This record gives sequence, structure tokens and C-alpha cells, in this order.
Amino acid sequence: MTPEEWQAIKKRDTAYDGKFLYGVTTTKVICRPSCATRHAVPSHIVIFYDLPSALQAGYRPCCCCRPDCPEWKGAKKELAEKAKKYIHLHYTEKFSLRAISAALFVNCNYLVRIFHEITNDTLLSYHHRLRCQEAKRLLLQDEYSIAYISTAVGYCSPSHFARIFKKYVHQTPSAYRMRQQQSKRK
Repeated sequence: MTPEEWQAIKKRDTAYDGKFLYGVTTTKVICRPSCATRHAVPSHIVIFYDLPSALQAGYRPCCCCRPDCPEWKGAKKELAEKAKKYIHLHYTEKFSLRAISAALFVNCNYLVRIFHEITNDTLLSYHHRLRCQEAKRLLLQDEYSIAYISTAVGYCSPSHFARIFKKYVHQTPSAYRMRQQQSKRK
């Protein structure tokens, strides 16, 4: 192991992912340089430049950094994506942090912290933004009333819907609809 490789492991440098892997001789686990697990003693580390040679030497892929899945972006990003997917599937339902965290089998506080760390957004804000996006699509169709649209995207009250819509779209639902109709005529 070169000093540069050890520094990459110590700093968990993602720039070195794909350039080499390191195996821990005591556990027979192979990891990416950016792996978040506890550092092994340098004398217990073996460097591999491809996964097949590590597997052939009897090492198994780490469950945390998944060196066997090159497209995998990490546990935190995966959790944030799962939360987004859950919200997309349930955006018309009442927002419930407990329901989301139970569906993803994680602690509520952990989910909130990781989602914000990865997306720089809150779960509730993401939920509202998604509802507003769907409402904008429905507002382009004249046959739906604003009260119907507010219910269709999951709000119980048209006035609450209008407040949230204005917060995220910077105009009321009726003003948005009128502006879109005017731009169609031009």
C-alpha cells in the first residue's frame, strides 16, 4: 500500500473509488476507499485493483460501501431516493413522518437528518413541492375547479392549498391558471 492509497482510505476520498479497493485481512472484507466503516490497522490492509482478483483471493464485498455495485451511490443517497419514491407514491395522503420512516425501516430522526443532508430540503417541503407540481399540471385543464384540484393533490382545504401553492409557486392557483391561459392565446 502506497502512502497516497493510505491517505485516500484515511480521508475516505471518493475520487479514488474505482481506482483501487482495499481488503481487510482480519475480516476478509473488500471496501471502496470511501467506505464509512471504521478504519483497519494499516498492516491489515491489502490493495486490489479490481474486484475479481479480490473475490478470487477469498474476500467478500462490504455491505456498507457495496464495491460489487459500481452504480451504487451510498446508503444515505439510497435512503433519500427511497424516501422520495415513497412520497411520490403517497403524495395525495396526509404527510406522516412516522409512516415514511416505518415503511423504510429507519428511525424518524435519522431519516430527517439524512434526507436534509443529501437533498438540502426537508421531507415536508419536498412533499408540498410535489403536490404543487401536480397541481400546476391540473390547473392547465379548465374543467377542474381549484377546490377539486386541492382535494385531488391531497389538501383538505382550498384555502390551505392556496397558501401552500403561493409559497412554492409565488402566485395563487387562480393567477397561475390565468397566466397559463394567456400564454396559450399568444
